[in-house]
Amino acid sequence: MKRDRLAPVLAIVGGAIVLVVALVVASQISNNSNKPSAENINTDSVADMLRGIPQQGIYLGNPKAKLTLVEFSDPQCPWCGKWARETFPTLVQNYVRSGKLRIEYRGVDVIDVPNTGSTDSEQMIRLAQAAGLQNRLWDVVELEFENQATEGSGYATDPFLRGIAQAVDKLDANKALAAANTNAVVPMIDSARQLALAKIGKRFSTPTFLLERAGSNKPEEIVGAQPISVFTAAIDAQLKK
Repeated sequence: MKRDRLAPVLAIVGGAIVLVVALVVASQISNNSNKPSAENINTDSVADMLRGIPQQGIYLGNPKAKLTLVEFSDPQCPWCGKWARETFPTLVQNYVRSGKLRIEYRGVDVIDVPNTGSTDSEQMIRLAQAAGLQNRLWDVVELEFENQATEGSGYATDPFLRGIAQAVDKLDANKALAAANTNAVVPMIDSARQLALAKIGKRFSTPTFLLERAGSNKPEEIVGAQPISVFTAAIDAQLKK
């Protein structure tokens, strides 16, 4: 009798264990599928966001815009990624697309640690600058942020970089990947770091932004992944001057 009473209990416990194991396995599969690779690069939102907006080298938007927002960022930086995904699209829609604001990319490697062999940030910045030679820098930059993984995890592999390049419409991926491994991109990379040191100083961190008005030598500094309200207030105030 006791054995008969235990059977349903054991069946329930056994079923619960099977369910837990199944959920754990499903979670692991899901996590693995979300790791960036050449096969699962997320592209749709970036392509739609940037479509039709002029690009020239490191610049996005109307060259005659009254304001320029200089973005200093590292492609591995999680706060840079948060800003790129949550704030940048609204700025593009409300200010860049209308010709009021131009955005300038300054990629700076602050995460790769010397002598560790890690070069993820450097490789992604190199690819972005190489794409800039074809006026497709911003597509690469935003795809790198859209597909950002854990910093220091070594996710910026050759297949990942190729997947990013191949996902960009009107970009010659082979040409960009080849240029990324040459000295052609070095001047832009060096210029970004020199500008950061000159304008911000050694306390520099990412992301940092400089909002500049045409004809003015006093840019407004915004530090960190601030919400859209902070940028809107600063931009609107400058546009009224």
